[in-house]
Amino acid sequence: MVPSKRLAPSRRLTGGSALVLAVLLSSTVSGAAFAQVQVQSLAPPDLFSTPAGETGLTGDLWKDASPGIARDVLPRLAAKPLSPASAALARRVLATGANAPAGIGDDPDLGAARAMALIALGDAKGADTVLDRVPGVASSSALSQAAAEAALIIGADDKACRIGEALSVERGAAYWLRLRAFCQVLGGQRDAAQLTLSLALQQAKDPDYARLMGAVISGTPAGAANLRNGINYALSRKLGLDPRAAAATASPALKPVLKPTGDVAVLAGGADLTAAQASDLAFLRQAKGLAAFTDAAQASLPSIAALARADAPLEDPVLLARAALAAGDLATARTIRGRLTGDTIPGATSTDMSLLDAALAAADGRKDSQILDGLIERGAQAGPKSPAQPAALILAALGGAMSPEARAQFASLDPGKSIASAARLTALDDAAAAHRQGEAALLALSVCAEAGTAGPGPVDRARLVRALLRAGLETDARALAVEGLLALQVK
Repeated sequence: MVPSKRLAPSRRLTGGSALVLAVLLSSTVSGAAFAQVQVQSLAPPDLFSTPAGETGLTGDLWKDASPGIARDVLPRLAAKPLSPASAALARRVLATGANAPAGIGDDPDLGAARAMALIALGDAKGADTVLDRVPGVASSSALSQAAAEAALIIGADDKACRIGEALSVERGAAYWLRLRAFCQVLGGQRDAAQLTLSLALQQAKDPDYARLMGAVISGTPAGAANLRNGINYALSRKLGLDPRAAAATASPALKPVLKPTGDVAVLAGGADLTAAQASDLAFLRQAKGLAAFTDAAQASLPSIAALARADAPLEDPVLLARAALAAGDLATARTIRGRLTGDTIPGATSTDMSLLDAALAAADGRKDSQILDGLIERGAQAGPKSPAQPAALILAALGGAMSPEARAQFASLDPGKSIASAARLTALDDAAAAHRQGEAALLALSVCAEAGTAGPGPVDRARLVRALLRAGLETDARALAVEGLLALQVK
């Protein structure tokens, strides 16, 4: 009889124990997989990934961008006024949905800075869209304030009140007391609103808010509307006040609520275009500085376009063409320029015509060597006080071949001095060369923010134009160039 082989206890495996082991192994694997899914699903959301609208930029916008530069620049974009072209660049970049620079995508303060900058740049609707998809707003006072301001500006007062009510931190801060008093009035709780108003004013004086709230609560004279912030605008709306009365002091965030007053239908129907032209020209000539000229141009654009379509006689065609460009209507500007074929142009010098042609070429994206060479020659002949010299520098930043003679003349020009930090401009050049689009845009915007509503001077502007073009932001480079060329002609 052959003795049977016996398994060591450690090697014995009954059918039942095999089943148990299989279940345990399966549970372990499933548990690990479930844990991995949990980790993935609980990863903090990226506060920059939701778009505020279509921008034409990709989800790689912030690829390899420096988190430190983002932390430095983003808060400035809500706090400092920008020129129109700089503001357009900031809106485009901030409205793009893209994963944030490493390490800051879940930072609520920077997410709020992005939203507040969008609001300050006139895109409250875009900020509202972004913040609607951000979780945890109620646990961040900064995110909640951005969400409430966006809601108030777009007229969603009840939504703003719900945001304030849901807030779980810093509920006693002055902003939230002001909002709570407003919401209590909406709810018919006037006595409570009066008490909350007193508490709010103890923390921070705000004469306009106090005046408007007093009018809502007790019927005291309201005075003029106020468009300094979302709450004051909401109070002005509730009181039925005309927002146009506050146009001169409106914050950039509230300017989009001001509607143009021109009667476009009347103009299109054949009204007195001569009177409309006289009114537009007076309005444009009174505007002081680039930002005011751009506002006047946008308000006058319907009648300027009607004049161009009607082929009406133009008293100052170059000024009207500049206004069309400033308002973003390249087609109307081209139409007006196309009619200027005589030797003498009303209200314009030959230098004015050269600067207009340069601005049109920049807006078109044309690298017109003839225009560039002519501008350089004019600048060299007229000397350093001529606007043709800085204009040539700006136009050259967009590229275009110069003739040998023009290159020699260009090298001798004296278009002014740089004001921006040399280190910052070097960092900008480096970011542009490496195609770090988001970083290049932020560095350019940091220079623009320091320059204010007039925008950078010609030397710094040309550097920014060249860098943005190299970084692949051609639309923004051209807009900055056109603005700079127009600024040389606006007093």
